[in-house]
Amino acid sequence: MIVMMTGTKTVLLSVAVFLAHNPFVTAIGYGNAGSCPKPFKFGNGPPASCPPPADSNNKPASQLESWFTKEIDDLFPFANLGWGPSSCWPYSYEAFKIASRYPEFGTSINVNNTLRHLTASFAHAIQETGKNNIALYDTLSEEDASNCFYRGGSFNWFEGGPVSRFLDPKTPGYTPADGNSCSSAGQYCTDSPLISYFYPCSKNTTGNPAAPYKRCYFGRGAIQISYNYNYGQFREWLKSVNITVDLLNEPNLLMTKMDPPLAMMASLWFYMTPQPPKPAMHDIVMGNWNSGAENRAAGYTGPIFGPKSLIIHNECGGEDPQNPQKNQGIQMVLWILQRLNWRTTNSFMQNYQISWSSSWKNAPCDCVPANFAGLIYYDDPAYYPASFVAQNEINRQKCIASVYANPSMYVVDKTTACLNYKSPLN
Repeated sequence: MIVMMTGTKTVLLSVAVFLAHNPFVTAIGYGNAGSCPKPFKFGNGPPASCPPPADSNNKPASQLESWFTKEIDDLFPFANLGWGPSSCWPYSYEAFKIASRYPEFGTSINVNNTLRHLTASFAHAIQETGKNNIALYDTLSEEDASNCFYRGGSFNWFEGGPVSRFLDPKTPGYTPADGNSCSSAGQYCTDSPLISYFYPCSKNTTGNPAAPYKRCYFGRGAIQISYNYNYGQFREWLKSVNITVDLLNEPNLLMTKMDPPLAMMASLWFYMTPQPPKPAMHDIVMGNWNSGAENRAAGYTGPIFGPKSLIIHNECGGEDPQNPQKNQGIQMVLWILQRLNWRTTNSFMQNYQISWSSSWKNAPCDCVPANFAGLIYYDDPAYYPASFVAQNEINRQKCIASVYANPSMYVVDKTTACLNYKSPLN
């Protein structure tokens, strides 16, 4: 279950997912990359050959790899500046599968939770570094435009790309190595006594007046990390898993190092890692976060979507479920679910509602799981962790209390027989 919030509005999206054929997806079709307009390709393309992404620690394949295969390439056919997935460049299935072994990405207890990882992180990759060609909707049907728009993830490598204003105009970002130096605008160096003690910015320079600095901590990667303190913290985490890379002195190694593939690893690390007082994006999506008393009182708790904007962009607006133009993150999640032939079904879109089958009886009102959206959720034991299932009875009682307190929410009134009986909670 993923709840998406914005301001005081809340939309519940119960996504119960399992490995099954989906007739609806097959019927409407999700096209393929070949049916999309060809993107403009920047630069000369990847080298004809190269050493493939490698892992010096030789970690074993993750459970994710047993079912999530190279079909990822069809999700990101325009990656790497339009050239497509390439094992010679930062974004490829080969790089992703190695990276996913490290922060234990996609290794949850059931398939449904694993899919939360994939859809949420991939949706951010589309938002952060996607081609995001909104003009597709001017020339194609909405269905065809969406099929192409949502395949545009991981197009860019550098913040402001594909032609980044932070780089030398002669080497504007057409190869991963172009990010080795930058102009003053790309330094992104936060200098304070505390930060500089732990994560000092490099003092190295070049003789190139167009890009004289080596201390370039602007955004890099599919889900971009930026600023010296994030590069420094990622460096420390790498050291904890037996990988030594001096990203403070050579931050562009994040894009060029492929043994292991750091661009993918940095994105998954950022997605999985808390930044106190902010929780990890992963923990928000999975519901494993403590939102605090004030946020809980406002309904911001459990597995929800919107607050991730605060973590990745330091923005609080969230998603607007009523406005498609402001709702791309949610739409991306749904599109990826459907493209992977995973079924989202109302059979598990269950939330507590008044029991219509008994409301007319001479007995107190009750609440039961219902197959449509609501605000008081029911977690099916077959699909959700025990910690969430344990809240079902509390939520049922919450529903009953709300029926008596505000029956109009459920489109009932005093003519409904059960409301003439005292609440069973009293």
